Amino acid sequence: MGFFKDLNDEAVDVSDEIINEELTDEVAVSAEGDAAADAVADGDDSVDASLLENLFDETQPVEEDVMVEEDYEIDEQPEQPEQKPVSRPSSGAEDQVTVITAGTTINGSIVSDCSLNVMGTINGDIECIGKLTISGCVTGNSIASDVYVNAKRLEGNIDSEGSVKIGLGTVVIGDIKAGSAVIAGAVKGELDVAGPVILDSTAIVKGNVKSKSVQMNNGAVLEGFCSLAYASVDIDDIFE
Repeated sequence: MGFFKDLNDEAVDVSDEIINEELTDEVAVSAEGDAAADAVADGDDSVDASLLENLFDETQPVEEDVMVEEDYEIDEQPEQPEQKPVSRPSSGAEDQVTVITAGTTINGSIVSDCSLNVMGTINGDIECIGKLTISGCVTGNSIASDVYVNAKRLEGNIDSEGSVKIGLGTVVIGDIKAGSAVIAGAVKGELDVAGPVILDSTAIVKGNVKSKSVQMNNGAVLEGFCSLAYASVDIDDIFE
């Protein structure tokens, strides 16, 4: 607040008087402006234009938008567990079968990681992990987990850790090595079988047989030496 001294050295507070005078003037101007605006709205043309100019020339304080920085806490997303690919149960490779159709001739060896069904002609060796079924013509050695031959003729050796079956009317020219064997056709070669050998009534074998046991049905023909070397019985010890 401002103070000054008059001639009598009396302190006079003039700030309140100045403020009151300014407020009175502003109220008067505002009242005149409102009255002028109401008159114009009522269609009165006698209104002093200076009042309107004073009314619209007044600068009104503009409120500026103030950006208030606020600290927002971001909710942390819970860590999602790592999604692992869904593993579908897959069948073994031996359940898948590759077919060599009739009328197809392959000159060369075949190696397969699944089962193989040969109905055509193959001039070459065959090796597969699964089961090998031969109903066509094969000239070459065959290796598979299981072998079933039901063809007119097969020339080549057969090697299998599982079973070997030679169908009726089939002629095999070659040696057979297997875990077990069932012969219904004709075989010319050596038989080396870790398990049992069954010779059906139509079987004809020309060659030596080495196995754990031999079953010969009535009518089977075996021309060769038969040895039960894989039997659990020690024959030499019995006769000492």
